[in-house]
Amino acid sequence: MRSPSTHRSRPPSPREERGAWLVLALLAVAALAGAGLLALSMMPGDWRLQEEAPPDPPQPAATRPAAPPLGPAPDPVVAPKVLDERPYDLNDRAIAALDEGRLDEAVELLEEAAAARPDVAAFGANLGEAYLRRARAGEGGADAAIDDFEAALEWIEDPERRAQVEGLQQRARRVRDEERDFVVEPTLHFTFKYDGSRGELTEGVDRLKVLLEDTYQEFGEQFGRRPVEAGEGRIEVILYDAAGFDSVTGLGDWAGGIFDGKIRVPVEDLRTELRFARVKSVLRHETAHAFTRSIGGAAVPSWLNEGVAQWLEEPARRSSGVGVARARLASSSLFPLARLNGNLVGWEDRAEVARAYDQALAFVDHLSVQYGPEIVFSMIAACREGGVEGAAAHFKARTLVELDPVLGDLADSLTR
Repeated sequence: MRSPSTHRSRPPSPREERGAWLVLALLAVAALAGAGLLALSMMPGDWRLQEEAPPDPPQPAATRPAAPPLGPAPDPVVAPKVLDERPYDLNDRAIAALDEGRLDEAVELLEEAAAARPDVAAFGANLGEAYLRRARAGEGGADAAIDDFEAALEWIEDPERRAQVEGLQQRARRVRDEERDFVVEPTLHFTFKYDGSRGELTEGVDRLKVLLEDTYQEFGEQFGRRPVEAGEGRIEVILYDAAGFDSVTGLGDWAGGIFDGKIRVPVEDLRTELRFARVKSVLRHETAHAFTRSIGGAAVPSWLNEGVAQWLEEPARRSSGVGVARARLASSSLFPLARLNGNLVGWEDRAEVARAYDQALAFVDHLSVQYGPEIVFSMIAACREGGVEGAAAHFKARTLVELDPVLGDLADSLTR
C-alpha cells in the first residue's frame, strides 16, 4: 500500500500575490459590467434594483485598476409611449349613458375624460352636450338646471348655439322665480305643483289627482307601457295662472297647455264644472304627450303626436270632435305629412296651426277606423328606433300600404 504524500503550503511570493489580486479585480470589473447591462435592459422604475444591491467588498488600493477616463453617459433606453385609452373608453361609455338617459352618469364619465385629456376637443364638446341634456331634463329642479346650463356654456363655442343655451338658462330662471313658493304634492304616478294660496285651485286639485290616476291606468292599457313602472320618474303637473304660464312658456293665452318634459297648464279657476271640464280635457291631452314621449322618444312626428293626444282627450265626445275637424278640412287642401313632422309650436300662422291640428286628429281617427287603433300606438313605438320615418316604415311593414296614399284616401273622404 502506498503511503499518502504530504503537501506543505507556503506563502505566496509578492509577485504571485499581486497577480492574484489583479485576477480578482478583473473579475469584479466584469461583474459590474454585467450588472450595468442588466440595468440598462430594465424598464424605468426598475433601476432601483441596481441601486439597492450591496456594494462590492473593498480592494487594496495598490491592486485596484485605474478608473477609466470620464466620458458621455450612455443614452438611456426610452420606453415607447403608450396611448392611454381610458379617456376614450370613458367617452364611449358616456355616449351610451346619454342614449339611455342616464344623464348623471354621462356627466361624471365625461368630466373625468375631459380632465384627463383636455387637448381632445370632442371630450369637452360631449361634456357640454351632457350638461345641456341634464339641464333640459330638469330632474334636479330649476337651480340645478341653471347651474348645468352655466357649465354647458363653458364648453360651447358656437355663437348661435351659445345664444340658444343662454335663452334656455333665462327661462330656467323664470321657472324658478315663478314656482318658488309652490306647494308640491305627489300621488302614485304624478307630482302636482301649484300656488297653495290660490283658493280657486285648492278646492279642485284633489279631484284632478283622482282624474289623472284613472287616466294613467287607461293610457297604460292603450299604449302598452306605464312610464313610472318602466323606471321613469313621476309625471310633473304644474298649474299656473295665465301670467305665470306666459312667463314660463312664452306662448301667451292661445295655448291650453304644454308638455316639455313636464305638464304645464294655465288654470284660472277649478270651482265651476265648466272650467274643471276644460282643465280635465287639457290634462288628458298633455298626459297623452307624456306617454307618447315615454314610448316613442322625442322623434314622433307631430301629426301623430298631436293627433293621438286629441283623439284621447275625451272619448265620450270623440265622434263629434272628429266630425268638426273633418268639416273644417273639407274646404281646404291637406298638408303633406312631411310638413307636419316638425314641431307645430314654431308656426306663426295661427290659422295654419288650427288646420294642422284638425288634420292630425282626422288622420289618426281615419287610421284607427280603417286599420284598427292598435296600429296607431305601435307606430308611436316604432319611432323610438326609426325616428320620424319610423312610423311610416312600420305602417308599411304591417299593412303593405304606403302611408301617403292613405292620406289621399282621407282627403277623398272629406268631399263625399
